[in-house]
Amino acid sequence: MNAAHKVVFGTRLSDLQFREATDRQVAALVAGSRSRGERSLRGFWYRRHRNEVLAGQTTFRDGWYYDTVTFAAGAAFAKTAMFSTPIGVSSKTLASTNLTGQGGQVPAGETLVVRSIRVSISNLTVPADFANIFSNVSLQFLVRNFPIYQCTPDWFPCGNGMVTFSVGNLGVLPTGTVSVLSTNNGLPTQDAVYNLRYPYTMESQLNFLVLLNPETAFNMTASSGVNPVGVGTTIRVYLEGDRQAVIAS
Repeated sequence: MNAAHKVVFGTRLSDLQFREATDRQVAALVAGSRSRGERSLRGFWYRRHRNEVLAGQTTFRDGWYYDTVTFAAGAAFAKTAMFSTPIGVSSKTLASTNLTGQGGQVPAGETLVVRSIRVSISNLTVPADFANIFSNVSLQFLVRNFPIYQCTPDWFPCGNGMVTFSVGNLGVLPTGTVSVLSTNNGLPTQDAVYNLRYPYTMESQLNFLVLLNPETAFNMTASSGVNPVGVGTTIRVYLEGDRQAVIAS
């Protein structure tokens, strides 16, 4: 049977009068769609919604949790449980952490498939403090107090910040002159991180933390009497991957 004899909804194809729409007809169709707020059901173009999915449902996004700790110049590097305090508690702001809800656990209604870990150490940290942190501090990613990953901070490059490959002001210099110091553990590219070969799934309200522990005690470089003087350090840890969360209305 040829195309002329095929029947579509009781009509032969040969009886259908197909022709291209004129520019005026296309413009009228677009204008009508815009006025009715149609076109997209997923938040694109004319029809716009606050979210791409319905409230009460869940959605996947690139996601991460991060937390921050600071040690002053001359202070002892103390054992620290990161992610134990959520935002809004003990002066924690979004510049310090994005963990919400109950400290020390995945927020209710969220899951995170951890695919990479990064550790950022302040660019202002002097080399002696970097050396002590890398040599003497252990880092553990604990879930329900069970160690999932154990290493030293230098194993988890930060993938951001500045990197210095050379310094100046070497030799006999005027009093008060110091070298430019700006160092970080990783090239400034988001891909320069440790990617887990076996991603780890963290379900809603799972207890977890990242523990920094000085296995050999030491103090940060003092703020006077040395060159370069110590300024302390700030350490930020990121757990990154696929984040699933309930959409709010």
